[in-house]
Amino acid sequence: MDALIRDLLDLSRLDAGRLSVAPTPEDPSTLLTESLQTLKPLVSEKGITLDIQIESGLPKVMADRERIQQTLSNLVGNAIKFSPKGSNIAVIARKDAEGVQISVMDRGTGIAPDQLPLVFDRYWQSSRTDRQGAGLGLAIAKGIVEAHGGRIWITSVPGEGTTASFTLPTA
Repeated sequence: MDALIRDLLDLSRLDAGRLSVAPTPEDPSTLLTESLQTLKPLVSEKGITLDIQIESGLPKVMADRERIQQTLSNLVGNAIKFSPKGSNIAVIARKDAEGVQISVMDRGTGIAPDQLPLVFDRYWQSSRTDRQGAGLGLAIAKGIVEAHGGRIWITSVPGEGTTASFTLPTA
């Protein structure tokens, strides 16, 4: 219930243009490692392997630690929800033209091409879900990433998996 209330408050702040982010220079490696540490029990409970791949020598990024942890929690949480037992989720950080790109890749059910344009809409949920959650996580993740000056997108192939990626600007 607390998580739903926080999500609704974040959504209200997004609507009002008042979602606060306080970016500071952060090491992407430390940021990812710390963020994913809290998710390891969920991953192991489902028998899924979490593979973290961080390109060496990444520059610091401008990030609000708590908000990026929230974004990663949403993206990895979705990957866990849609990944079969015994599969692998990869979290990859690499340098790109926009700064640092972070991707969460799963080998789950995937999203139909006609549904991809809707994934960041509020209350949208895949028709293949058991309706866990309120369908707000991706809308909030998008708002957080854009408030940082980054962008977020999802690619997917039904039956092969989904990759959710976002960028953060360098410090």
